[in-house]
Amino acid sequence: MDYLTLRIPADIKEKITSTTWTGEPPWQGSNGMYEQCGCDMIQVVPAAYEDVRRKHHLKGELFCDEEGLCKAAPVHNWRASQLRFWYMKAIKDQLTEDWRDWCHIAGDAVFCIEATEENLKIMGQTEIWNLDS
Repeated sequence: MDYLTLRIPADIKEKITSTTWTGEPPWQGSNGMYEQCGCDMIQVVPAAYEDVRRKHHLKGELFCDEEGLCKAAPVHNWRASQLRFWYMKAIKDQLTEDWRDWCHIAGDAVFCIEATEENLKIMGQTEIWNLDS
């Protein structure tokens, strides 16, 4: 199985970059998840991309800094938090009323989806990403 990963910097001035992997993305190494997220402990949480106008909904995994919100001056990652929000909103009837509090992501993150033809087509149509491959 191939995967598409999108590295989402917390700094919104930085562009999101994409990488396609044959097999699962590595955890270690110069381009591994720890390096891309810039942290020592990673939490993997479900996330989704949604475009209501185009009727797109992609579920994936979000690799993020497990201790990001505990830092003295956490840098909020608005784009990664939006992916978490879209996932949680779709299942809000199964969650507690404070589900929005669980959408906040701090620091750099990586969104990972299966690199199917359909998913690649959807991601190629998406202006929000402003991608550099």
